[in-house]
Amino acid sequence: MQAFLQIVIALLAIVSVWWLIRKMRHPQTPTEPADDPLADVPAPVRRGPKGLAGAVAALEPDDDEPADAFPPPSV
Repeated sequence: MQAFLQIVIALLAIVSVWWLIRKMRHPQTPTEPADDPLADVPAPVRRGPKGLAGAVAALEPDDDEPADAFPPPSV
């Protein structure tokens, strides 16, 4: 029974120290209202597609229609 009590006391001590450290590292927000309520809200960061998802298929020109088919502009 004494061993059980020692384990419970040790666990309570560890949990309370962990709780105190967590509270000190993450203090609560101030009670007065902020100028901008969304100032502390992080913006989502989006990255581009990874791998082959970002590949773009390009349409190749037909060889039947030459690129210089139009007459040259007259000067």
